[in-house]
Amino acid sequence: MEANLSLEAQMAFPVALMCRLLVSLVSAALSVSMVYGLMTASIPDPWWRQAGLRTNPGYFRDANVVDYPFCQAWSDYQGRNRMARDLGAAGVRVTEAQTRTILRPGGEENLLVELPGTAQVVAVYCGISQDGAPMGECARYICGDGVATFIADSMYTGSEYSGTLQAGRRILTLTLMNKRAETRRRTTARFWVAWRDDTPPPPPAPPQPVTLKAGTNAPPAGPAKFVRSPT
Repeated sequence: MEANLSLEAQMAFPVALMCRLLVSLVSAALSVSMVYGLMTASIPDPWWRQAGLRTNPGYFRDANVVDYPFCQAWSDYQGRNRMARDLGAAGVRVTEAQTRTILRPGGEENLLVELPGTAQVVAVYCGISQDGAPMGECARYICGDGVATFIADSMYTGSEYSGTLQAGRRILTLTLMNKRAETRRRTTARFWVAWRDDTPPPPPAPPQPVTLKAGTNAPPAGPAKFVRSPT
């Protein structure tokens, strides 16, 4: 009887100790999770991620001259569809950007379009919709009711982490400003950036020389040759 009691007393101690250790581990895990959550919330995202860019474009290098049409009329004076001509030309790529939220009266929004550093912009067309109307033409000087558009074309150094450090990145900042607050019209906008990149890809890296250790045979200079044995 005394042996059974002593055995139960010895077994109760490890069970209680394991329970205390388990509670301590759970408490420590919760504390670490709370500290990590507070640190993540207190550290803001970098500017390029807040702007909607997928990769880090690096640092600002210089500004490009806007020598291409920006928010011009969709059709020319003869009624021909200028927008379809530019966006559908051979070798032209099109990158679209749209306001993420409805632009309230008196508000402003900047949209960033990231292009390769060697890209050549052909034209930028703009569209506008107010109070849920279908998307229509937005010319630079006549764009909806009280809306103004602006553009900035900048070069960035590129990022070694995204593999764009050699050619850099080209960032177009498209600004939409709803100036007339008294109109109470809610506005959305879309931009079509037509560009091409005719720069040839970089040449492949030269093959690395093979270093042979002493006592090893040199590799064959050409493909292996098979000699048919005479029968």
